[in-house]
Amino acid sequence: MFIIYVMIVLVSLFFILFGYYNQLSVQENRQYDKLKGIVSSIAINIDGDNHFELMQRYSSKEEIKDVNQDSIYLNINTLIGKAVKLNDLNSAMYTLVYSKEKDVFKYGVRSDTYIDYKNEYKKYPKILKKKMDVGGTIPMYETENGIWLSAFHPIKNSNGETVAVLEADIDFSEFKSKVNSTYMRQALVAILVVLLIAFLLLPYSRKVLRDDDLKKKRFMQQKLIIEQSHREIKDSINYAKRIQSAILPPSKIVKNYLENSFVLYKPKDVVAGDFYWLETLKDSKTSKELILVASCDCTGHGVPGAMVSVICNNALNRSVREYKLSNSGKILDKTRQLVIEEFEKSDDDVQDGMDISLAVIDFNVENNKVNLSWSGANNPLWIIKKDDSEITEIKPDKQPIGKYDKINEFTTHKFELEKGDLIYLLTDGYQDQFGGETAEDKLNGGKKFKPARFKELLLSIRNEPMETQKQLIQRAFEEWKGSLDQVDDVCIIGIRL
Repeated sequence: MFIIYVMIVLVSLFFILFGYYNQLSVQENRQYDKLKGIVSSIAINIDGDNHFELMQRYSSKEEIKDVNQDSIYLNINTLIGKAVKLNDLNSAMYTLVYSKEKDVFKYGVRSDTYIDYKNEYKKYPKILKKKMDVGGTIPMYETENGIWLSAFHPIKNSNGETVAVLEADIDFSEFKSKVNSTYMRQALVAILVVLLIAFLLLPYSRKVLRDDDLKKKRFMQQKLIIEQSHREIKDSINYAKRIQSAILPPSKIVKNYLENSFVLYKPKDVVAGDFYWLETLKDSKTSKELILVASCDCTGHGVPGAMVSVICNNALNRSVREYKLSNSGKILDKTRQLVIEEFEKSDDDVQDGMDISLAVIDFNVENNKVNLSWSGANNPLWIIKKDDSEITEIKPDKQPIGKYDKINEFTTHKFELEKGDLIYLLTDGYQDQFGGETAEDKLNGGKKFKPARFKELLLSIRNEPMETQKQLIQRAFEEWKGSLDQVDDVCIIGIRL
């Protein structure tokens, strides 16, 4: 009998220890995945040409004394600082530049206020140099300050050359302590419970004990599987939201370039297939600054739509930053090419893509005129002249950004507008919302809002300030929807030129 007691205790300890090391491994892999996702999504949004210029601009580390001293330093500091905050990292992110001459890495920009500019990182892990062009992770290492996990990703210039790497670290000591504490308590409780059950039940009926123990194990395994699956799904969705939030232009940046504007962004779920995009570019012919703005609708919504949106956002950025395109039609042509190339890397036949309404605005025109070029993939442009009482709708090309049976070049529409004119870039989520003006309409499943009703709404509020327009549009949406579910993501950009 004593041997049976000992065996029960030993078996229990085995599973507790197995679970302990398995949980440590799960935590380690989860943190590595988190770090890789952060550095890869942020690194592609750092302008490599600007980072190279920053590192060339100051010859010694003493020349930068404050994050606000240089606009490029501040922009990169703000971008990676936001990522640190959104992802609750317990250590600063930073950029590193490799010096072939000295075989060292030099610090560039940090996410906090500490200035580490051009300080040398001599005893760096070999894998950092080996994989600096593709990115990767650094095996767990221990210092006097704790146990650390690290990941890095290349920052590339417009020629596709690696000019720096972005590295993020996590102190794993905290996670390990939590797991240790949890499993110590669980081990003590489990041993006491096993001994008590064995003492009370084993002498009377070994068969009943075996059957009961088997049922309990099955139940607990199923419960743990369900709970873990739920946690992983929830964590994945929240993490996807953080990544998507990092690629959306902050409202203060939008207001900085488009003072009289609003963005109404309402995802159907935690994350969205819709997103909005803003970029600036100097015209290669006139050297004037152009403002590029778009409302985008990727296939699906929720997590699948959000994953497609990251790919499409990156393709838009590359079309402008890497290929220096300023013609709206050419931008969509190149974006489509890049998106298709990305999806063709998969063994599956991926048919996902994006609808978009893209405007290129040139405010640098005399006589209160504004030059506007626009292209659309399935999504239109609406224009209200300041002296008009009707909406002019510019039809898009009936083809998506993605695979399509008959691919044509996108049309570039050019307009000369006046300051004070209104333009609206939108996806189809607002007009497709089901609801109604009466409770009876909503009880019967509702009807679509439709473009005609939306145009009437915009005309009725066209003289209101843009922020007031946003509030009125949002209120009309909620009143129409009532208690019905939102059917699609909503993304509307309104601009008074």
